Amino acid sequence: METENVALPKEFLPPIAHSKCFNDSQIVHIGPCLLCAVCMSADGVAADCDIYDGSDVNGELKGHLEAIIGTTFGLCLGRPTDFDKGIYLHVNAKTTFVTIQWIPEDWHDFV
Repeated sequence: METENVALPKEFLPPIAHSKCFNDSQIVHIGPCLLCAVCMSADGVAADCDIYDGSDVNGELKGHLEAIIGTTFGLCLGRPTDFDKGIYLHVNAKTTFVTIQWIPEDWHDFV
């Protein structure tokens, strides 16, 4: 019996989240998106980071995370948080590692 490959319409597919690890301040995503999870590790010094809705520290501060030396702090949001302009991550030191998971705007209606 042969099977046929059928492409499902986008609304039937699960949202595809992007994730990336950062250890410096930078733009994570430009444009509307949903923040799903953040994991921060403090390697050597106490860690802290700020997460902004925008492209720099002039955007709306959405969150501030801290972790003590040698620990990891994970935040998995039960419901993704809207970011209208994008995600900017401000990291305090090169020894702070932050992994962010987000869903781009084009999947927004299906979450």
